[in-house]
Amino acid sequence: MSCLNHEFPLLGSASHLITTRQILLLTAVSCSLHGRLAAAEATSVEVFVNRDQRAQRGLDLTVPAGTNDLRFFVKPRSLSVRYKLEGLDENWSQQTDTIFLRVVFFNQKGDPIQVDPFPASGRSAGWRKTIEDSDFTPRVEGVTVPPDAVSMSLTMTTAGPATLVGIYAIKDIRVSSMGKSGATTKVLMSDSRFPEGTKGVWNKSGTHASMASKLEPDDQKDSSPILLIVDDDINAHADWVTRFQIPPDIAGRETLEIRWKEAYFTGLGGNFTAIYERLPAGKYRFVVEDLSLTGEPLQSGTAISLVVPRVFWKSFWFWGATALVLGLISILIGRYLIRRKIRLHLEQERMISEERRRIALDLHDDIGTRVSHISLVASHADNTIQHEEASKAFGQISSMSRDLIGALSESVWMLNPNNDDLESLVDFLYRLVNELCRLKNIRCRVDAVFITENQTIRYEFRHNVSLAVKECVNNVLKHSHATELDMKIELEKNVLVISITDNGIGISEESRRTGLGLDSLKCRMKSICGNCTFEHLAEGGLRIVLTAPVA
Repeated sequence: MSCLNHEFPLLGSASHLITTRQILLLTAVSCSLHGRLAAAEATSVEVFVNRDQRAQRGLDLTVPAGTNDLRFFVKPRSLSVRYKLEGLDENWSQQTDTIFLRVVFFNQKGDPIQVDPFPASGRSAGWRKTIEDSDFTPRVEGVTVPPDAVSMSLTMTTAGPATLVGIYAIKDIRVSSMGKSGATTKVLMSDSRFPEGTKGVWNKSGTHASMASKLEPDDQKDSSPILLIVDDDINAHADWVTRFQIPPDIAGRETLEIRWKEAYFTGLGGNFTAIYERLPAGKYRFVVEDLSLTGEPLQSGTAISLVVPRVFWKSFWFWGATALVLGLISILIGRYLIRRKIRLHLEQERMISEERRRIALDLHDDIGTRVSHISLVASHADNTIQHEEASKAFGQISSMSRDLIGALSESVWMLNPNNDDLESLVDFLYRLVNELCRLKNIRCRVDAVFITENQTIRYEFRHNVSLAVKECVNNVLKHSHATELDMKIELEKNVLVISITDNGIGISEESRRTGLGLDSLKCRMKSICGNCTFEHLAEGGLRIVLTAPVA
């Protein structure tokens, strides 16, 4: 259906002259009626997901998560529509294409030898709903005349794609030749008319020529007609064409300046597809709005609400579950590594214990036996040989052998892993202190308070504590001139406290400076995170307190 499908007399008697205002009024009424009739049938939209050829229909749709592309197939019921995807697009989009003012040069045979198209699309800068309200936009273009050109044509056309629709208007066309200085040397056309004596006329053409019309201005002062094409047929186009001879005095390669004023609004009718790729997850609304031929909304159309779900690997619950699983895996791996480290440590401890047990047995069975044999031989020689000096030497050998056997027994006891418990340590210290005091004829008393737990202790702890106690007792026996020695062993909050008290002369300042093994004693206790303190008693004597954590 055409908005302007009548032949209007352009020049003729006064009774048949239709002014610009009358034609524009008829055009607006016809186009409005056409838009309303077309909009009576609702515009429809079909949705296609990815490469699926099955259309989804409805006003509320949910597409699969991870959709790569969405295709909205629009079937408009008006000449033109605009659309946007709310939630993504800020502005409206509209299908459009190009209209042309085309300049063609012909040779002597009538063959076209050069085509210069000047396109336009969308809407002109001064477009305001109708031609009457719109401001025409000036335009200037230049073309070069080919050497063999003898004639030229100007074609105003909507012959782009068949579905192109819209309004195209041109006036004040001026064609003139330009000299080398840029000044006009000859006018070939002015105000869309030809000079007197020049053959030329504007003719309608195209597959739907009646869509072209010429509007004469109401104001006689403005004598330039308006060439108009109202293309409302999505299957046809219309043209305004004129052809005229090029004056002989215009040589080839000369520049022609073409000036005109234009106003237009173009769009595409018919079905089309809007494609959106990789939409973020969210809620959208695809809106299609019907437009009139002049681009005005018709207050009709359609809208589809669309939900794009979040892919599961981008959802909060997925990352929460992933973090939980990774946390559990980390805990399991950590526990495995800790247990493995503990197993390796225990295995290493076991191997060390086995090696210590082997060394203790070797010392006891081999070296102990040999030293005992030396002691027996020395004792026998001392009893059988009547030489005084020899007897004295053998006696020393026998005594040293017994001392060596005692030291060897202590070393065997320390190396034996079967003695790595608190009860064995207390028992060893009891025997050690009693034996040392017995040799010096000093009265001794040992109290072990509440030491009843068979608590496992480290070899380093047992070794350093036993040597520290032995060092303290030896110092008392050698330097204090004491006649009594008391040792008290307590376990306070997992801390072993050993207190050694004598009734001797204590430690003088000179003895502190010269040593007596006090520095080594403190270093030995410090190596097991322990401490060693000395206290002079008011009634005479000295108290040495050794403390060290058991664990």
